[in-house]
Amino acid sequence: MSRQFSNDTNDTVKAHLDTLIDQGTDATCYANALYLLGKDLGEVLIKQIKNQEKVCLACTVEDADYLAQGVIEILTNHVASVALACFWNQRDEQQSIAPILRKYIEPDTAQATTLIIIKSVISGACVVKTNLTNLIQQQTKLETIIVASPVMHIQAKEKLANEFPKDLSDRFHYVYFATDKDKETNGTLIPGVGGNVYTRLGFKDQTDKNRSTPELIKNRRKLFISA
Repeated sequence: MSRQFSNDTNDTVKAHLDTLIDQGTDATCYANALYLLGKDLGEVLIKQIKNQEKVCLACTVEDADYLAQGVIEILTNHVASVALACFWNQRDEQQSIAPILRKYIEPDTAQATTLIIIKSVISGACVVKTNLTNLIQQQTKLETIIVASPVMHIQAKEKLANEFPKDLSDRFHYVYFATDKDKETNGTLIPGVGGNVYTRLGFKDQTDKNRSTPELIKNRRKLFISA
């Protein structure tokens, strides 16, 4: 296995990553491992973010209830505010595009000084590029951009940087635990997160996951309504 670990990766994190790549892990345990990795990422992120920063956390729909939930729980106790942005992307591997079908954007995202875009695995650049481009257009006070993921392809940083002007990509910071260099013919990273995230979480396919509304979003909407 060609996996390399970052300096932020400890034995506990490695155990969570092993849970993901274990094909015997059921959907519930897989989701819990993503949630715990979200908390692990959160612990690293708070070391890089100043106290009282206003943060926008961006995720994809499949990551909201697990990876994003874990990150939010850690950030909430260390920053001034956390606004959530969530995207429903329809990825097309052949054309390397990931158009946004739906999105959930909380009002305070435009006031964020730090943008954190998280994804359970980054094997290419199209999803992160699409969602990041959409968010940057709405930011008025953005100072820091962090791309965070448990697992990334070894060339993901380079690919993502090439999608943006240099004066912007030079501001990107990365938080990750492992990098892999091998891919299957369909683009799935090996060992990555143990295959297709959608199906490992119990969704039938990409269309199925795009029909879902995460509990995280339902709960946060209730807070806005009651406020």
